[in-house]
Amino acid sequence: MLPLNRKGQALVEFALMFPILFFLLALTVDLFRVDWVTTTVAEAARQGARQAVANADPYDNPFGASTGSCSGTTQVNSANGSGCLTSNRVYQTVLSVLGGFGSAGANLSEASPANCPNPAVGRASVCIYPTEQGPAGGYVSCAAARSALGRDPVPGDLGARLPEYTSPQYQGCFPVVVTVIYRYDTLVPFLGTAAPNFLRIASSTAMVAEY
Repeated sequence: MLPLNRKGQALVEFALMFPILFFLLALTVDLFRVDWVTTTVAEAARQGARQAVANADPYDNPFGASTGSCSGTTQVNSANGSGCLTSNRVYQTVLSVLGGFGSAGANLSEASPANCPNPAVGRASVCIYPTEQGPAGGYVSCAAARSALGRDPVPGDLGARLPEYTSPQYQGCFPVVVTVIYRYDTLVPFLGTAAPNFLRIASSTAMVAEY
């Protein structure tokens, strides 16, 4: 049996070491969770972009009322939804892939990756570009757009998504990009202040429309 003075010393040592041990444990958990969030955010952006560019069923109305299943979270040959290319349906797909990380909801914006707003801590932002509604592009074809731009078109160069779907003059070169940003809520106190970029997890996926 330890004498009382040794017991007291052990308690003091434990009290001194406990905050350090707790900090290391919480930091380890945070590192694993950040890796998990990073993978989930990337997959959410990929699935959102995949849905935004594909018309899985030629008989549906991709910009109509919201019904059925979309290709973002199901096999393309099983997708039978309507309204699947609208910003709201893409947003719903991104939230379903985010799972618990999107349980508090997310901001939806039709904005480029550079202008996608930062969400609050513990929340997400979903940005889709170009916009769903708006004017059509001013070029007559993909070749004319490439010649005038001097490069392949990037999202936003060729007008809004709905007019392009209605009259696909840029078929084969019309790009859409989906951006997802998540602000991780850390377990370690003050880590967010010390390393804010470490906790801002962002991913963008750009695809060429297949419709």
